[in-house]
Amino acid sequence: MPLQNDFFLALMGLCFGSFLAALASRLPAGVPVTGRSHCPNCQAQLGFTELIPVLSFVLLRGRCKHCGARISPAYPTLELATAVIVPAFLHRYGMGAEGALNLIIAFHFVVLAGSDWLYGILPDRILASLSCFTLLLKLLSGHKAFWSGLAGGLLGFSFLYAVILLRPDAIGAGDVKMAGVVGLYMGASRVFPALGLSFVLAAAYALPLLALGKKKPHDVLPLGVFLSAGSLIVSLAQLPQLSAILLDLGG
Repeated sequence: MPLQNDFFLALMGLCFGSFLAALASRLPAGVPVTGRSHCPNCQAQLGFTELIPVLSFVLLRGRCKHCGARISPAYPTLELATAVIVPAFLHRYGMGAEGALNLIIAFHFVVLAGSDWLYGILPDRILASLSCFTLLLKLLSGHKAFWSGLAGGLLGFSFLYAVILLRPDAIGAGDVKMAGVVGLYMGASRVFPALGLSFVLAAAYALPLLALGKKKPHDVLPLGVFLSAGSLIVSLAQLPQLSAILLDLGG
């Protein structure tokens, strides 16, 4: 794709990201998806200049124009992430049915990451929708991909289920269900690289905060954010190269 096409796709990604961030903030709170955007603190309706992806957050310095309440950095982060995801996934999977389904699946991961970041919740309806689109992708990809996906789903679910049995306070039930869906998407050969990378990213986030005293060992970590990031990266990466990197990190 020419560079100008990538720029256009990135702009589209920013707009999609703004919508996905809105879904992530509304669905767990039970707010209708179709209503006007408003500040969750003072309920003031937001104007056009307050809804420009990323730019509005920068110009408003992360504060509501009406009440001064802090705006979560989740919103611009999700928008920027989607601006990268759209061209990257279309480069990786093309513009056909496979590309469209993979992009829709990636959008689900963005919503899950945002929901867990903002509320500490991984909504069942998003996980169910993600499972349906993933199964459709596997069916279109052939029987080998389908059975590999089922095996990956079982492996991912079982692995985190074992963790929750050993340490019930370590992760939530939503994380276990999400690991199953990650495995379904990744397949048997890529589920553990995806989970492994997710844990590496989670550790890279948590350990400096623990060292600085900004987090305590028993504080809840939004694992869904890192499961989403790890899955998206592995989906785009070449598996042999990624496996070598993870092995190097493991010593």
